[in-house]
Amino acid sequence: MAVSIAILLAFGLSVTAYGSQNSGQNNPGGYVKYTLDLINNTLINGNFVNTGNAMEPWGIAYDPSNGYLYVTNHGSNTVSVINGTTVIATIPLGTWSEPEGVAYDPSNGYIYVADSGSNTVSVINGTTVIATIPLGRGSSPVGVAYDPSNGYIYVTNWYSNTVSVINGTTVIATIPLGPVSRPWGIVYDPSNGYIYVTNWYSNINRGFGTVSVINGTTVIATIPVETWPRGVAYDPSNGYIYVTNYASDSVSVINGTTVIANIPLGSEPKGVAYDPSNGYIYVTNYGSGTVSVINGTTVIANITVGSEPVGVAYDPSNGYIYVADSDSGTVSIISTSVSTNSSSISSVTTSTTSTSTIISTSVSTNSSSISSVTTSTTSTSTKPTPSVAPTLVVVVAVVVVVLIVALLIKHRKP
Repeated sequence: MAVSIAILLAFGLSVTAYGSQNSGQNNPGGYVKYTLDLINNTLINGNFVNTGNAMEPWGIAYDPSNGYLYVTNHGSNTVSVINGTTVIATIPLGTWSEPEGVAYDPSNGYIYVADSGSNTVSVINGTTVIATIPLGRGSSPVGVAYDPSNGYIYVTNWYSNTVSVINGTTVIATIPLGPVSRPWGIVYDPSNGYIYVTNWYSNINRGFGTVSVINGTTVIATIPVETWPRGVAYDPSNGYIYVTNYASDSVSVINGTTVIANIPLGSEPKGVAYDPSNGYIYVTNYGSGTVSVINGTTVIANITVGSEPVGVAYDPSNGYIYVADSDSGTVSIISTSVSTNSSSISSVTTSTTSTSTIISTSVSTNSSSISSVTTSTTSTSTKPTPSVAPTLVVVVAVVVVVLIVALLIKHRKP
């Protein structure tokens, strides 16, 4: 089936395929409900792995002002705009832009994209690029985050070992992080107002990684973690910072400025995001093509997705987790509806006055749930069922009359 789908996709034909749904829907962290092919705008049921796709989707961010998801395509120098399960626009960013990180700024409603190849930041309003901000030759920006305490955008610059601070469309500060720090991921912590930056390589930690803590435009702490830290996310349910360590195959958990745990994961973890509907942390494992689901400091599930997953984001409008599969050119859409802790029963009366009982099962989470509907094999009735006896009497009477008439016709004289 995969071969036939690949052939159809190659010719740009619309395809709906049924792939593996990762051992059913009982996985505590969820399952891949759909796979969205970005080139053909094709929605495939279940998990489907397409290889050799040149788009190379990388970063992903949700825009609450319009409900869209913005996916940066590193290989095609574009940004895909997704509404639910449909690509509604593809935004060109220019040759050699090689976009990676992406973030939403609620103060102006803009999307900020780090263009690692062109050393710029693209500013998008809806589906239009309205500005391109130069960050300096050789900066290679990769990560983006918004700080609501001051309204600034913070951008990590891989090659220049700095963080650019942007107000609107103007760079107002450049923060040095130390020689060969190679900053990558970045996130804001609302509990203390600090910005956390992952440093891929650091002389301070003897070649291992660190996390720089920034207050405003000043580095106030440097936290040693494991090897080659990459993604970073904040968990408001416990106040912890989660850092993916690419070379250590682990996640470091930080409380304030202290590492309190190192969690072993799949191969080469990169992206990380928090799901407020269930309180779980979702981590993309680039090398193993999976997503690890963490509850606190415990891995509770591993979900198979597309090839070489990188970015991950939560969409509160539908409760799905979106994963950018860089090598597949797809986005894996994970449904976290997995349990039947709470049930509601409703009755639907049909034209024959019979009633079908429909059981809607939902996740017992904080606020968001996705329901699945199954039809019971036992039907009930909202009205008293008529007696069967009168109906049988009528049927027998009709049969007798028909037989008598047939006999009379047969014995009738000419």
